[in-house]
Amino acid sequence: MTNSKEYLQRTFMGLGTAVSELFGKSSQELTNLFTSYIGAEIGKMLLDKGLVSHDTPIPELIEVLARELEFGAGFDIISRAGSVTLKIIDCNVCPSKVGGETFVTSVCPIPGIIRGAIDVVKGTSGEGYAKLKPGEGCEVISMIDPEEP
Repeated sequence: MTNSKEYLQRTFMGLGTAVSELFGKSSQELTNLFTSYIGAEIGKMLLDKGLVSHDTPIPELIEVLARELEFGAGFDIISRAGSVTLKIIDCNVCPSKVGGETFVTSVCPIPGIIRGAIDVVKGTSGEGYAKLKPGEGCEVISMIDPEEP
């Protein structure tokens, strides 16, 4: 029996390699763009399955994404006025960590996935952004409307 997580990891490694080789220095920005389309499809699926609704607060939506997609061995979510930070512990999808690939810039798929899912679930269109702060425990910071719970 195969481990589906390994296939997903290899998918993201391949995407990261393609973006890095084709576009060079702007790899993370382009990875965010490409993976936001993946996030939109995942957001639709979460809605269809009833795991989230259009009223789901963004911190809760990010928690559902992190849990359902098994981003890491663990995670913390920190909400502040205007932002939600997802700190991933022992990431399961990092192209560099799981595949040993070396990239000139980061090619993390998670910020784009989060942004795309937020846009679909909340009915926004690229409002705000999600950015990566790499490290031992990577952080994905999603900018949101300060009014959003």
